[in-house]
Amino acid sequence: MKKENRINQVEKMIKDSLQNLFINQTELTLDQFAITTLEALMLLEREEYLKSSSGSDDSGNGSYARDFKSLRLNSLKINVPRTRSGSFKPITLELINTNKE
Repeated sequence: MKKENRINQVEKMIKDSLQNLFINQTELTLDQFAITTLEALMLLEREEYLKSSSGSDDSGNGSYARDFKSLRLNSLKINVPRTRSGSFKPITLELINTNKE
């Protein structure tokens, strides 16, 4: 997939997610809101990372599930985006881990 097409696809997905979040804000639980917001932030981070490393052959490579301890007692599953090289690490997760300590 061409880089421009991938960027357009990701931007559309993020816009659609945020629009869906806004439309359903009265029906969302705090946990669902947190998951949607964190996943959107991490996708934006990955796209910025890939733009800044334009000389490399690195590209997006899906995501992996990770448990996230919410403010409540239960644990949430969030999808963390990754790159083919594995060198992308979302700052969002680092901030969350720092605040937990």
